[in-house]
Amino acid sequence: MNIKDKSLNFQYLYSRIFTFGLNRKKFVCLPKSNSLFASNNSRNTFIALGFTLFSCGLFFSGIIEWFINGHKITTEFILVFFAAHPIVAAIGLRQFLWLINGRQELRIENGKMTLTKKGTFLTKTQTFELEHVENVRNEIQENSLSLYDKTLRNIALNRKLLFSHIMGEILFNYKGKKIKLFNELTENQKAELITEINNLKLKPTYNTV
Repeated sequence: MNIKDKSLNFQYLYSRIFTFGLNRKKFVCLPKSNSLFASNNSRNTFIALGFTLFSCGLFFSGIIEWFINGHKITTEFILVFFAAHPIVAAIGLRQFLWLINGRQELRIENGKMTLTKKGTFLTKTQTFELEHVENVRNEIQENSLSLYDKTLRNIALNRKLLFSHIMGEILFNYKGKKIKLFNELTENQKAELITEINNLKLKPTYNTV
């Protein structure tokens, strides 16, 4: 192994630090003749967990600031510590709960695909007409990436986890939009789910059995 390869390998191993987190890997795929249920846990890293948990402390920042420094209660003080900070804290709590407890569920029945997120608050259920679901595909085959590209993906993971719930291991197009599904699946799991969705698309009817 030459110096360049050793350097790339070292960078990749270092980038793996950014992927360490609680092991919540769980994938369920339960096909029936004319329906499908699939579920997948959220993904997290210790860095993302620490950052979102720390942001939850902003709920108490106003009380702490007033108690320690004895600030006079002004309009500005109220706006910052009892309005802006609690909003940021609520966003952090929502993301923290998702990282430790979230899951996405997919259901296909009666010609409709439904995506639901559970484990946190302020989530929205998405419903799609299966006939308009197109080009169901693997987001990317990680095995085909270079070591350099894998390193960049590992480093970028925490930024994605701070602002997103779904990483998008599987993609499909729906009426001009790109929809993302699930997190941290194996290549076999991706292939299984894609096959089951495509099989249902080929069915002439979608009545649940």
